[in-house]
Amino acid sequence: MKKTVAGIVTGILISAGLLVVLALWPLPNETQPSLPDLPPVIPPAPMVSESPDPTPPQPVQPVEKPADVGMTEPALPNKTVVKPSRETKRAEAPRKTKPAAPSAGNKTRTETAKQPAAAPVQPPSPLIGPSDLDAINSLLNRLKSAYTGEDLTTIKELLSLSMDQEVSLKKIFNSYKGVQVDLEEARITGNQVTSAIVIASVENEKGNAVIPGPSWRRQPLTVTSKNNLWNQIALAGSLFSGPQKGPADLIAPTITHALPAYTAKPGEPAEISAMITDTVKIAQASLHFRAQGDRNYETTRMSGGPDNAYSGRIPGSMIKAGSTSMEYYIEAKDTEGNVSTEGRPTAPLVIAVVPAAAE
Repeated sequence: MKKTVAGIVTGILISAGLLVVLALWPLPNETQPSLPDLPPVIPPAPMVSESPDPTPPQPVQPVEKPADVGMTEPALPNKTVVKPSRETKRAEAPRKTKPAAPSAGNKTRTETAKQPAAAPVQPPSPLIGPSDLDAINSLLNRLKSAYTGEDLTTIKELLSLSMDQEVSLKKIFNSYKGVQVDLEEARITGNQVTSAIVIASVENEKGNAVIPGPSWRRQPLTVTSKNNLWNQIALAGSLFSGPQKGPADLIAPTITHALPAYTAKPGEPAEISAMITDTVKIAQASLHFRAQGDRNYETTRMSGGPDNAYSGRIPGSMIKAGSTSMEYYIEAKDTEGNVSTEGRPTAPLVIAVVPAAAE
């Protein structure tokens, strides 16, 4: 019995030892059990529904969304990041520099603000009262009378004349007579009063009417006070200066004309001639004519010839059998703008019209 038990125990120990030896016995060329190669880890795909769509998935195009949108897309593998362009950044971010200049066709208030403000109009000086205005008007009327009478002494007393202005006025008065002048209405600007002497017309030594040129036809005046007295008048400094900034030509053309020794005949032209001279140059000579009783004048240009002779023709169609006379006057203008006339629109020269049967 004892041998049987011992044999069983011995057999168990031997079996256990064999198992330990087998468990610890090394495998050939390996210290650890080899594991099979695993496939590379693939990132998890986006979530899809449990029932897949039978159609194959389409590639997703990258969508650029504005920067102020709060939602984001799930990241996709190998997704391209699109950087905003410089123009996009400028449009999204507020500019910190000064505003751009407005276009030519869109004026803004900023542009208007840069322009200088207009100077306020000064109200009339409170020192100019009714008595002052009476003194100013009296002073101007006295000057007007001196011009009409060609009284250079009184004009020099009233006006602050330069030497050139005095010489020019003396030449005007020595060359013409019968000066007709007007006064422009006085205007008050601050503590200054302005007006003007306007020479309407004058007559030369022959009695022909003269219309002055622009260099001396209108003479601006400035009236100022001294010691609270309105007794100072001055002429504009640019007076009596010609187109070339030199001394003005103050002498109008001279017209020498005699009435025709013949009478006009109906249906036949009438020739009108005159001698016209000037100290500088004649710019134009014209003949104005009308049948007696007509209201308006017809005009034709006179042509120049030798020895300052000018002639113009009244057409025969204007000389009618029923007319008893033709009215006309001659006009000459120099390069300064001075105009002389022989005869006047209101007092024309007359040539008789004689019917052919009366010859």
